[in-house]
Amino acid sequence: MQLLVAIVLLWLMAGAALIWRYRRDLLSLWREPVLRRPVLVIESDDWGPGPKADAQQLHRIAKVLSRYKDSDGHPPVMTLGVVLAVPDAELMRQEGGQRYHRVLLSHPRYPAMRDVIQRGVASGVFALQLHGMEHFWPPALMAAARLDPGIRHWLASDDSRTEGLPSHLQSRWMDAASLPSRLIPENQIKAAVTEEVEAFVAIFGCPPRVVVPPTFAWNPMVEKAWAGAGVRVIVTPGQRYEARDHDGVLITTGIASGGRILNGQAGAGGVMYVVRDDYFEPALGHMAEKGLAAVEIKTRLGRPTLLETHRFNFVADPDVADAAINELDGLLVGALQRFPEVVFTSTEQLAHRMSIADASLVEVNAMRRIAVWLLRLREVPRLWKLAWLTGVIVPASLLFFTVRLFCGATPHRA
Repeated sequence: MQLLVAIVLLWLMAGAALIWRYRRDLLSLWREPVLRRPVLVIESDDWGPGPKADAQQLHRIAKVLSRYKDSDGHPPVMTLGVVLAVPDAELMRQEGGQRYHRVLLSHPRYPAMRDVIQRGVASGVFALQLHGMEHFWPPALMAAARLDPGIRHWLASDDSRTEGLPSHLQSRWMDAASLPSRLIPENQIKAAVTEEVEAFVAIFGCPPRVVVPPTFAWNPMVEKAWAGAGVRVIVTPGQRYEARDHDGVLITTGIASGGRILNGQAGAGGVMYVVRDDYFEPALGHMAEKGLAAVEIKTRLGRPTLLETHRFNFVADPDVADAAINELDGLLVGALQRFPEVVFTSTEQLAHRMSIADASLVEVNAMRRIAVWLLRLREVPRLWKLAWLTGVIVPASLLFFTVRLFCGATPHRA
């Protein structure tokens, strides 16, 4: 009898120690909103100044999106992570490439792009998000160009696209002219954020509420400046990158326990993080079926599905672009067929509904939240392994199956 009591006490102590060790993970996963219905947002980055053909492709995308509606009558939304400016190659050539000059989306060269964006926003199929003034830090790019003829050629070409730059130079909020990268002084960050927000307002007539950091690299100084400029939501891949190492590899930092960011988590100045870590990149082999599989998994875990896609899928080789648009159509058809209760919305609206715990979308029933929370715990591998080793998995499993019996496996039907 004493042996049994000793075993039980040891088991309770092991369980208590495990809970204490992972208390931050447990609490963070509990605080993360649980959604009652599948949510699908298609997030597309890098749209901005470019040839008229880009606007024509964006118009084709808008036509595909406008064919469909969810059960609430809302069309699918593609968020556009907008780049506001590109190098003014003509002016830089005239000056011998010694100084950086930009040309904004507001320039008379780009009426078609502005028009298709504005019409898409008005019809509800597009939603604007700030990607950056440029998809790079201009002083770093100019410094690199002094040593690299390939970058000088890129700056002098009228048809250059940011995708053609070395990856480390595509990060805006760090000086990666040489590696490892260096911090940009805070006064320069504040000035650049103010400048790009003012340009966004001048072009679109409204302030940016959502930011998608280029290459998901930013730091607390940038975040503070965004919040001060009125930004309310930052799209993340579930972590924040702040620098690049000697090889140009992005370096992560830990915001949440374990270095992970979760949906609904608050950042500096009250900004909200939203996680985008699934992909719809047909040009890279990430087809509609992959996107639908992501919706199924995210729905089971009570999370929204934000699918990352980029301009290059739709403006590359005509055959590649046509295939990407066909895949987009198939993605929407499949989403409506497999998930009849799917919600089409923008990232900004999703964040708002999560922030106010909109009962039509956000689960408030404690038992159902517990069921999803227990499923989410599997995402902390070491915790899950130790739960098995210590036997803590037994009461957790009993709780899970009890909740399933009375409330269903998830807060919605996938």
